[in-house]
This record gives sequence, structure tokens and C-alpha cells, in this order.
Amino acid sequence: MQRDLKVDGGLRPVREEDVIAIRNKAARALQAVFAGMGLPPITDEEVEAATYAHGSKDMPERNIVEDIKFAQEIINKNRNGLEVVKALAQGGFTDVAQDMLNIQKAKLTGDYLHTSAIIVGDGQVLSAVNDVNDYAGPATGYRLQGERWEEIKNIPGALDPNEID
Repeated sequence: MQRDLKVDGGLRPVREEDVIAIRNKAARALQAVFAGMGLPPITDEEVEAATYAHGSKDMPERNIVEDIKFAQEIINKNRNGLEVVKALAQGGFTDVAQDMLNIQKAKLTGDYLHTSAIIVGDGQVLSAVNDVNDYAGPATGYRLQGERWEEIKNIPGALDPNEID
């Protein structure tokens, strides 16, 4: 649809093996955070299940009472994002720790609170304040072109409508 209507809906095709790798890394990073913060451990079985799960029913049982107890402890002891950053770094997830630290920095400056703000790959905040919208009516706004248009046009596995019977 993005290609056919030449609109950028923000969707990007991904390969299944890339999704699996990212989900596994996320589960292992969370496992490191739980371990680093002294929370109830996330088992290797849970990491494996989270990597391939289609939903919560595919996950092993957890001691929910214990998890809730520690969630309340996090609130009561005012634990914060820097503890998460430290646990990630100590767990070997320095790239994720850096991204998390950048989010904490953005919270301090408050820039992410501006209208239409997003944090881009390098930790910079783009918003209506520093990336002004110059829309002035039809045919004056964002144009899908260049590298992003090439990415959308060349969707892997796209069907050519002329070849459909």
C-alpha cells in the first residue's frame, strides 16, 4: 500500500531471522536488568520462549506475586533509569545501555515533550520546535523521495500486479 499510493506509513519490511535475533537480544537484555537490579530472575527457558512466542500463552508460568512485590519495591525505593543503564552495561549490553542513557538525558532536557517529538537513531530529539513543518496546503508537505522511496519501492517479496492471474 505504501508503494502503490506513494505514502510513508512508517512500515519497514523485516526478515524473520532479524526479528528473532532482536527479540532474543531484548529478552537477554531484560534478563540482565533483572539480575543486575536483584529482581526475580528471568530463566533461560523464559528467554527462549519470549524469542519465539506468539503471545503470553506461549510463555512459561512466573511467580506473579513475587514480581508484583518487586515492582512495588521499585516504586517504594525510587529506583530509576540509571540503575537500568548500569545493569545493561554490566550485563554486556553496552549499546542498549547507551540508548537507554540517551533517553534519560532527553528526559532531563525535556525536549521530547515538544509537539510531535521523536528521538532519532543518534539520540537527537526532532520536534515541531527544531524541525519545523512547512506544510502550506496540498502538494506542499512531505514528499516521499530519495533513499526512503527506494526502500519502499523495493519491498522484498512484492508482487507485480501485471503477473497476477
